[in-house]
Amino acid sequence: MIEINLLPAGGPRKPAARASRGPSLPTANADPRILGLAGAALLLAVLGAFTFWRQGTARAEVAGKIETERRDSVRLARTIALMKTIESRKDTIDQKMAVIRNVDGRRYVWPHLMDEISRSVPPFTWLTRVAAKAPAAAPPAPAQPAAPADSGKAATDSAGKLPPLPPPPPPPGFSVEGSAASTQALTRFMKNLEASPFIRDVALITSEQTQTQGRVYLKFTLEAAWEQPDSTLIETVPVVPEN
Repeated sequence: MIEINLLPAGGPRKPAARASRGPSLPTANADPRILGLAGAALLLAVLGAFTFWRQGTARAEVAGKIETERRDSVRLARTIALMKTIESRKDTIDQKMAVIRNVDGRRYVWPHLMDEISRSVPPFTWLTRVAAKAPAAAPPAPAQPAAPADSGKAATDSAGKLPPLPPPPPPPGFSVEGSAASTQALTRFMKNLEASPFIRDVALITSEQTQTQGRVYLKFTLEAAWEQPDSTLIETVPVVPEN
C-alpha cells in the first residue's frame, strides 16, 4: 500500500484510520438552551393536542345530555298539555254532573209533597185545589263567553277556571185550597203540614165561613214551601222490583 504524507515537513504523521472501523453517529454541537426550548415546544404541542381532545370529548358528552334533556322536555310538555286537557274535561264533566244531580234531586219533589199533603188531611176536611206557586224572579246572571263548538272545552275565565255554577233554584212553593168543617179541623191540618219534614212556612192566606144546604164550613187557602229533609229521613226503594 502506498502512503502519501500531506503534512508539513517535519510534522508527526498520524496513522490512517483503519477501514475495518464502522461508521460513527453524527454529533450535535447545538446550544443546550435551544434543545430545551425545542423540548418545551414539543411538550406544549402534546399538551395542547391532549387538551383539545379532552374538550372535544366533553363537548360531545354535553351535547348528548342537552339532546336528551330536550327530548325529555318535549315529552313532559306534551304530558302537561294532556293533563291540562284532561283536567279541563274533568271540570266540565263535574259541572254537568252537579247540574244533573240538582235536577235529579228535585225529580221527586212533587210526589213527596202530594203524599205529605194527603197524609196531613184530618177528618172533616177536604181539598179542592193544590197548585204550584210561581217562583220569584231571580236577577239575571252575567253572560258567560261561550266556548267554540269545535273546541270540546268549556268556557273559562281569565284565570283559566270554570265559571261558578248558577245558584240552585229556590224551593218550590205551593198553595192549597179546601174546606174544613170547623176551625179545629183547619188548625189540625196546618199542624200536620208543619210536622212534615218536607214542608215548611205554612201560612193561612184566607179563611171564609160559608154555608151550603144548611151546613156551615170554612173555605180556606194555605201557602207553604218545600223543605229539603235530612238524608236519614228518606228511604229509597227500587222502582223496578228485583226478581
